[in-house]
Amino acid sequence: MSNLESMAEPTAEPTAERSDHLDTGYGIGGWLGSRDHRQIALMFLSWTATLFLYGALQGLYLKAKVLGGGAVDPAVINQMRTYHGIAMVFLVVIPIIPSVLGYFLLPLQIGARNLALPTLSRASLLLYVLGSVLFMASLAVDPVGTGWRFTLGYASVDTGAFGLLAAGMILVAASWVATGTNFIVTIHLMRAPDVYFRDLPVASWSFYLSGYVLVISGLVFGTAIFLRAFALLYGQGLFNADISPLVWQNLFWFVTTPAAFFALVPAAGIITEVIAGISGRPVFGYRTVVASLVALVAVSFLSWGVRLIGSGQAAVTSFVFAALSLLAVIPVALITYCWLATLYRAAVVWSAATVYVLAFVLNAGIAAMMSLLLSNLTVGNYLNSTLFTTAHTHYVMIGGVITALLAGLHHWWPQITGR
Repeated sequence: MSNLESMAEPTAEPTAERSDHLDTGYGIGGWLGSRDHRQIALMFLSWTATLFLYGALQGLYLKAKVLGGGAVDPAVINQMRTYHGIAMVFLVVIPIIPSVLGYFLLPLQIGARNLALPTLSRASLLLYVLGSVLFMASLAVDPVGTGWRFTLGYASVDTGAFGLLAAGMILVAASWVATGTNFIVTIHLMRAPDVYFRDLPVASWSFYLSGYVLVISGLVFGTAIFLRAFALLYGQGLFNADISPLVWQNLFWFVTTPAAFFALVPAAGIITEVIAGISGRPVFGYRTVVASLVALVAVSFLSWGVRLIGSGQAAVTSFVFAALSLLAVIPVALITYCWLATLYRAAVVWSAATVYVLAFVLNAGIAAMMSLLLSNLTVGNYLNSTLFTTAHTHYVMIGGVITALLAGLHHWWPQITGR
């Protein structure tokens, strides 16, 4: 079977061959102690769905307070924005596709029985759950109102509550590192003898690339949050009151740009495989798609400064970052062309997965057009501090990442549920 033919049905044969290879049973004790990648993926799905609901309720409560009329305490707004933003970005959008579809599909697609480090898989889930619980516990102690970018109102923040929140974020970052490390090691060591890098399905390539993003972003984010908490508790360190706010913002966006805004890399890998499935043919331009995903990851780590246009950053620096961010247009255009070429004159199956593919293309397309405006030095100087940026963020994270997840869940539902 050629590499293009193997991409059309990457999970069918491995699923049938390995249906009896579970580490534990499906009782409660079996689930909690499981190291099987499929059970861990389903537990990740359950917990991320819970956190998604939690973050959504925070957002709805905020809207209700604003629309209810009368005076609204700005501190309450900042607190709700903090918990809504952190829950959605760091607990849902960044880990959801790798932790759900990545854990489930990666071993199946490369012919492995499990991930290379199954104990680390379980540790990643436990770190993620414990970190999110500490994050929510800080709300009960004293709501933190720093915003999801951790930049506002530190003078009025309760140090104990922020310490809980920071500890939770550090554990979540450690979970990212564990997941990314597992993916990288699995791809290198656990592939079947006849599966080479040129044979990997596009989804597996996207998980492999996102593994590096999760490791680098997790290490930097965990360290930065620790230093931020240390500065608040003891008044000294890298982020004390005498340090320019741009130092923190550069570190924050260096982490968030590739991990959150370019979470579209694993999403694009999922959409590529779903398009191949619903069209009944191999994806057109396999090498072009893979090379474009690699280019997107590279651009994501080089263009974080575009988020700081209009925030006091030097004009020359902003110009360089704007030029680098515009390079993302090239791989995005190539991937889109390969998708359209795959669908051209194909007998496309109309299904729920097809609807979500269309939703992804629409929302990601709008986000791409908005990013062009945000990367413009003149226009972005004004738009970066408005609700235009908030809308762009939601088009990327909800319209892009979440619709790609739903497309993948519908497409692989028979493998996931056995029905």
